[in-house]
Amino acid sequence: MELLVKVWFVTNKLIQQFRNAVYQSLLKRPDAVLDLIDALTVAGHVESPVALSEETPFRRKFSMVYDTLRNAVIDFDELLQTLLAFQPDDSETIAGYEVYGLDATKDERPDAETLPERVSLKSQKDEPVVYGHKYSWLVRLVHRGTSWVAPQDTQRIAPELSDNQVGNQQVKELAERNPKPKVVVADSLYGNHIFLAIFLLIQNTFALVRMRSNNVLYEQPEPRQPGKRGAPKKRGARFKLSSPSRSADCEETFLLGAQTVRLQAWKGLHLKKLPELVVTMLRVEFLRPDGRPRYKQPMWLLWTGPSGVPLQELCKMYLWRFAIEHMFRFLKQNMGLNSSRSNDLVSTEQWMWMCTLAYWQLLLMRNLVEEARPAWHPRFRDGKQKELTPGQVQRDALRFLLQLGTPSKAPKVAGKGTGRQKGYHPAPRMRYPVVKKAKTGQKQAVAGP
Repeated sequence: MELLVKVWFVTNKLIQQFRNAVYQSLLKRPDAVLDLIDALTVAGHVESPVALSEETPFRRKFSMVYDTLRNAVIDFDELLQTLLAFQPDDSETIAGYEVYGLDATKDERPDAETLPERVSLKSQKDEPVVYGHKYSWLVRLVHRGTSWVAPQDTQRIAPELSDNQVGNQQVKELAERNPKPKVVVADSLYGNHIFLAIFLLIQNTFALVRMRSNNVLYEQPEPRQPGKRGAPKKRGARFKLSSPSRSADCEETFLLGAQTVRLQAWKGLHLKKLPELVVTMLRVEFLRPDGRPRYKQPMWLLWTGPSGVPLQELCKMYLWRFAIEHMFRFLKQNMGLNSSRSNDLVSTEQWMWMCTLAYWQLLLMRNLVEEARPAWHPRFRDGKQKELTPGQVQRDALRFLLQLGTPSKAPKVAGKGTGRQKGYHPAPRMRYPVVKKAKTGQKQAVAGP
């Protein structure tokens, strides 16, 4: 009992320190921003940012919501250091590596003609064309088997940049902030030379990326014979993932829960446009009880790190990546990640950060709140009590925050505003064309909405 009380006191102090550190990184409108984050933390369903003015922690008028989003100033360098410093101490590692997930999510705004820098969000051939913004997220994966992650950075993908370029920059900045050994896992969107090139320059950070099964890699070239003229070869024989040209260098089978998984690895390969980066290709097959593959196509993973890492651990790292998808679902359904309809770029971007910091508060208080699971939710799995989900933590977040207190100051009475001058008519808002991203080698074009 004394140990539990001690753990509760230490963790309770931790979230107070986190809130104070976030408060110090707010250079303008700090009190209103922290109230807005607290309101977002306790709100179970957010229809729009202005609806947060009805939540108990927000002690200001509804007009302050968009004023705060538009005029708040955040010291992002200090904030990113804070997020790194307050990663949960019980965050898991695999094979000695911290595991991070990288992915991009859409913010669809098809009718927002007054919102600048909208781009086409179509990513699949048969998808309808939708316009809006896209954001790149980099998160630390916290606990296997749960949906908890620790967001480290989120950036809007500008029209002149691609998902790979923004993700490349985020990984580079993370490596500069955090020198510990780590792995960045990503889906097939990042399986190309644009994203992977950064791993030639940074130390102690490696990529584990899914590759499409129709990709082609190359073997290492044979060494040039003495006295032979001409430049040495850059690549060797073709290696098609759909039909490997040689047997695997190593193979093993293991049980993942009740599922049998077969792993095969080929070493000493490289991409055509990135011959300097020597990688290992891992083929993952899920087997039926009779030994036949469960799926038509195997899963291929590209690994840029040391070849001595156990294949089972690499497989578990990638399968853990799906926790970031659970975070996106929770942020969109419970915190209204895509509910902001402002036509101001600063407001829309800062709304994303408000959601990020509110999620962080739920992460840090997950072991402190009273259990408030619905009666029909299961409490145990494999004989162990299940960890609370973000939604379940949110059910007791209001009581916890009221008991914890806040470093933000109460609002002062400012009197009644004068309002608009009589006869004033605002000019129509400017309409912006949708930015069409150009193909390689072409200039960027724009088209009407």
